[in-house]
Amino acid sequence: MPRTPQVPYQAIADALRTRLDAGEWLPGEQLPSASQLGEQYSVSRTTAARAVRVLASEGRVTVVRNWGAFVAER
Repeated sequence: MPRTPQVPYQAIADALRTRLDAGEWLPGEQLPSASQLGEQYSVSRTTAARAVRVLASEGRVTVVRNWGAFVAER
């Protein structure tokens, strides 16, 4: 991921929002793990997890500790 003025976790949250809006994952489906997202976006697992927490704070995903992140019902 090239450097931009936007911090990485925000850029990943934006990319995940786009993927959610496109219907890549349906309500109730699990998102890739933070480790997998970190690999996809070339960032640390921690950065990827922070992006998922942003989506959780917006109500777009539900995070179940030690289990995963799931697309929220709309």
